[in-house]
Amino acid sequence: MRLIILSILFAFLVTGCESGGQSNSAKKATVIRGLVIGEEGPAESARIEAIDSRGQVIAKAEVKEEGLYQISLPANANYPVLLKATLPKERNKVLQAVVTSDLVEEQDISPMTDLVVKSALGQGGLTPENIARAAGAAINQRPTQGGKRTSSGFKGDLTKQYSGWH
Repeated sequence: MRLIILSILFAFLVTGCESGGQSNSAKKATVIRGLVIGEEGPAESARIEAIDSRGQVIAKAEVKEEGLYQISLPANANYPVLLKATLPKERNKVLQAVVTSDLVEEQDISPMTDLVVKSALGQGGLTPENIARAAGAAINQRPTQGGKRTSSGFKGDLTKQYSGWH
C-alpha cells in the first residue's frame, strides 16, 4: 500500500514539474502598449498594423486618446515584428518601430523609431546587429537638449564662433 501511495505521489510531482513552466503551446499573447508621436506631438488618431518577419499582418490597433495605443501580438508571432502607424491627420504619414521579442511590453512609435527601422533596413534588414547600429546612429543624430545642432542656436558674437569667419 505504501508503495502505491509513493508511486502516485511521484507521478503527481513529475507531472507538476513538467507543467510548472509555460510550454510553447501554452505561451500567451504579448500585449504591447505605447505612444504614437507625430511631428506635432502625440497623434490624435492612427491605425497600427503589426507585421511579422514573414510579412504577414498579425494584429491591428487604433490610437485611443492622447496618442496611446495597445496591441496584442499572437503567441506564435515570428520576431522581429514591425509596427506601422498610419497617421491620417498628417497626410497618412507612416511611422514605424520594431519589436524584437515577446519580452517587450512598451514600444513608442515616433520619427526616431522610424529612423531606426529605415536605417536598419538600409543596412540589410531587421537583424539585432543592424537594429543596434541604427539605434546608436539615431541617438547621435538627435538634437541636443538645448536645441538644434546648428549655429542658429548660438548666442553671442558669431564672428568669434568657430574662431572667426571661415
